[in-house]
Amino acid sequence: MKPSNIIKIVVALIVVIFLGNSFFSSNSDNGEVKYTERLKNDRDEKNKLFKSKKGSPLSDLDRAKFSHLNYYDINIKYRVMASLEWAEKPKVIKIATTKEKPRDYKKSAFAKFFIDGNEYKVTLLQAVIPNPATKGLFMLLFRDLTSGETTYGAGRYIELHNIKKGQMQTLIDFNEAYNPYCAYNEDYDCPMPPLENQLNVAIEAGEKNYHEL
Repeated sequence: MKPSNIIKIVVALIVVIFLGNSFFSSNSDNGEVKYTERLKNDRDEKNKLFKSKKGSPLSDLDRAKFSHLNYYDINIKYRVMASLEWAEKPKVIKIATTKEKPRDYKKSAFAKFFIDGNEYKVTLLQAVIPNPATKGLFMLLFRDLTSGETTYGAGRYIELHNIKKGQMQTLIDFNEAYNPYCAYNEDYDCPMPPLENQLNVAIEAGEKNYHEL
């Protein structure tokens, strides 16, 4: 083969690789932009809900002053893929609440994930007697090093949907962590995270303390 032909082939390969990398990078960027926009839209909708009379956990006085909830900046680092371990016979445990009225939950699965190279393990809970709203729902109730500082002291929640028993992995997005209603109104009674979900890391993602600005 002539040297000129070899050069042409090499140049063509370089162009293909460059275009391929640009395509995937563009797709990745587009996916991140869409994800960020969706999360911001969800937060805007929640602000509207809290401002409205119907469905807001706020008292009439607080609702009249309400402007918006407070969040950390969206950070992809806290969107983690977790491996799942399933309990053969889910154990029913009593979870303390903010009004000291324990509730029964099933310890259905355990999730392991990494943040900054460190591994963490949490328990995923399910309602013992699910209703239409909680059927198939797994709850991650957790505290971390921000709890009582920049985030609600009694912990935050993440809802995990569409997980099937035996599934090996699931996405946990701490950017979607939110405060239970008792963070806004003491009339509510909210379950608190079990001891094994006290994380020795600052999860600087999701909802912060509720303050009127």
